Amino acid sequence: MNTLRLNVINLHAPYRVWQKSGKPDHYYFVSDSGVEFNIDFKLDYAFVPSGAFEFSITNERHGQSPLDTKLKQTVFAIIEEFFEQNNELMLYVTATGDGKQAFRNRLFVRWFNTYEHRDLYYIQTAEGKMDGQMNFVAIISRLTCPSLPQAIEEFSETISLLFDIEEK
Repeated sequence: MNTLRLNVINLHAPYRVWQKSGKPDHYYFVSDSGVEFNIDFKLDYAFVPSGAFEFSITNERHGQSPLDTKLKQTVFAIIEEFFEQNNELMLYVTATGDGKQAFRNRLFVRWFNTYEHRDLYYIQTAEGKMDGQMNFVAIISRLTCPSLPQAIEEFSETISLLFDIEEK
């Protein structure tokens, strides 16, 4: 992954974004309420076998994060810079450790659907159980990504294989 330019991110992000020292694909910022958010990118082959960068947002201390439009704007400044530097695929997979993955998924999808440059991107979401645990995942790409058609096919096929089939 090409390194993101902090100066460009910070031109558009209401919260100041820093890079984690020694971790080139890890970024963080602190909200007005004092909550530290970490943004990580890592290459992942689980949902798209040809590879995609998994994007994660982590609230390290699990502190309360009141409705905060600056949070969304900061996250999207980072996402925009990711796609500016890397015409790649991005996966958003919700964390499952605390049972709040459905909420996180709804919030992120709502953010994305109201994003001012939404028309430049492709997003496909999926949800289902894996080993009895609900999981939510989305594949996101600029429409200009040359590997997008193959990735959509791989993503759909992988989802059908990984998510448990509900018996009726």
